[in-house]
Amino acid sequence: MLCTYPDTEISLPYEEEINGFTIYIGDNPDRWRSGYSWAVCKDRVVLDEGLTFTLSDAIHSAKIAIAVL
Repeated sequence: MLCTYPDTEISLPYEEEINGFTIYIGDNPDRWRSGYSWAVCKDRVVLDEGLTFTLSDAIHSAKIAIAVL
């Protein structure tokens, strides 16, 4: 399940629905560390979330979280 999205082709905030789960990705609110925050939600409840340095890693991490859920 390797992500092959080039970071330049995706605009933020990013939202995608997979198997009833919604992936939200946005800029990391901590401007000093930069990167991206991601969250996996279902029915408006956050089930998992994390921080990554690249947009591709954020999508990949969120998809792994959905596979585990």
